[in-house]
Order: sequence, then C-alpha cells, then structure tokens
Amino acid sequence: MSTNEYNNFTVLRLILSLLVVLGHFITLPSAAPANGLFGYADFAVDTFFVVSGYLIFASFDNRPAMGNFYIRRLFRIYPLYITIVVLQALFMGACAGGIIKHDDELLRYLALNLMMANFLAHDIGGLLSGLHNSGINPSLWTLKIEFSFYLMLPFLWYLTQRFGLWVMVFLYVASTVYVAITLQYGMDNLAKQLPGQIRFFVVGMALYHYRKMLTFPTLAGIIIASILFVICQIYGHSLIVLSLYPLCFGLVMYICVFRLPHIPLPFDISYGVYLLHGPLIQFSLLFGIFRDTTGFLMLLLSCVLLLAFAAERYIEQPGIELGKRLAHGWVTRFGNVGV
Repeated sequence: MSTNEYNNFTVLRLILSLLVVLGHFITLPSAAPANGLFGYADFAVDTFFVVSGYLIFASFDNRPAMGNFYIRRLFRIYPLYITIVVLQALFMGACAGGIIKHDDELLRYLALNLMMANFLAHDIGGLLSGLHNSGINPSLWTLKIEFSFYLMLPFLWYLTQRFGLWVMVFLYVASTVYVAITLQYGMDNLAKQLPGQIRFFVVGMALYHYRKMLTFPTLAGIIIASILFVICQIYGHSLIVLSLYPLCFGLVMYICVFRLPHIPLPFDISYGVYLLHGPLIQFSLLFGIFRDTTGFLMLLLSCVLLLAFAAERYIEQPGIELGKRLAHGWVTRFGNVGV
C-alpha cells in the first residue's frame, strides 16, 4: 500500500515526528513537564505504533512472503539507523577524549546499538552523564519494539487469517492487562515495552483487516474520538483508560488518514526527523548552546528538516531501492514462499 496516494499517511507521520521533537525540546533539558503542543510526544509515539500496525500488516497481506517482507523491512529501517548510530558513536568517542582511547567502549556501543539494544549502551565514556537524560538518542528505544513487531508479523498474520477477530481481541486484552499490572507495581518502563505496546499494533492491524466495514460518518467518528480523548485525559491510568486509549488513537489515525482531505506530499522525511533531532538536542546541551527560546527551536527544526531531506534522498531512498532489488532477486530464486 502506498503511503502517499489517496491517504494522508505521509503527512500524519511527519506531524507525529514533529510532535516528538517538540516534546523532547522540553523534556531533554530538564524534568520540567511538557504542556500544550509540547506535551504530545507520547501520544505521537503510540500513534506511530498504530500506523505501523496498519501499514506493515497491509504490506505483508499484499505480499505474504517472509523473505521478501524481511528484506524490504531491513533495508527500509537499517541504512539510516546504522548511519546515525555510527556517526553519533564516532562523535561521542571524539568528544570523550579520542576514539582510540575509547575503542573498546566504542566497539561495544556499536555492537549493542546495531542490534537495537541501545538500553545496554547509550553513552561513551560517560560523556552525557551530566545531562538530565544521559542517552545520546532518546528515540531509539522505540525501534527495537518496531523491529520486534516485524519479526512477529508473519505469525500474527497467519493467526488472524485462521482465527480472525478473536486473535486480535486476545492480544489486545492480554497486552492491556500486562500494562495495568506493571503500572500497578510502579514498573512504568516495562509497561512501555513489549508486550505492552502490542495493543497499539493490534489496533492498526484491525483497522486494516476490517477497513471495508468502517462506514461510519466522519463527524460521528470525530465526536467519538474527542470523547474518548477527554476520558483518557481525565481518568489517567485507570483500567478503563488503558482499555480505551489505543482505540482513541486508532480512530484519530483512521480519520486523519482516510477521512480528511488528501494532502499530497512528495517526500517522506518523518523517519529522518524522528532519528536526527535527539542527538542535535543532546549535543547542543552538552556544548552549552541550547536555549529555551522560540528562536532556537526554529533553528533546531530547520536543521532537523534539512538533514532529514538529505537523509531521505541520499540514504533512505537508495536503501529502499536496494531492498526492492534484493527482494525481487529472492523471489526469483526461491519463489514467493509464504508462511
């Protein structure tokens, strides 16, 4: 499924990535709460998972072949990810006293981060230990969740083909119960990991799987989404909110993507915006040039957008094309083998 024809997936993902930038602009420098437009970073990340559930499930459903699917996904995610991980590692090593001095730690950082285990190595030489958040790139934690979903997707697709809605209901309920238990015992970090986040992916999967049945009036959908959002804001982490929260995001996503007027966007820089802004903020804090002003925010956004444009053209698009060629070669050699 295209992400820019007859829908607003590309625009929505760019807006979500910018909301994450705004959130980190407030939360990375200090523990000050982010309010207003700056307070929707978590909302954006969770909506990203719903979008992925829809698009990745659709991608596999259209070409149910594991080799083809994994090759395309790998070359969509990894080229820019590897580039950023290597660059920020070299920069941290240089700033921490020299790459050779920290060669062992540098190699450990690269090895763990290239496996998306950034939680085991998020700094080199304690360079960022004096900052409020000591991780060079606070956005990377979501990618291991995203990639884990990719690994599970063929199995989930097979189960939904065989058992339908019941599989999704089970996954949604089990994931919600897991989140409720972990939050009850103060394990907020675990609640944000799998299997807690699977409920957002499931909502996206269900929206795609039952898309032909979604014939509700747009105005009614907006009203319901607004009511759900208000309930979630008022009642916090109660069980009813945990149950309704992903459904609210799913409804918002569906309305924005399919019911609002189509906004054509000839580029897709959301991934670059999402990955690039964190290191820029952290290094600006490290060097003491960060300013909590509108002017500095505009400068930051300009730099992020320019770098994201360059990354899409020179890293992401070549990687995607290479993935397509390799996937085609795989199918030619091994056939369109499914699950």
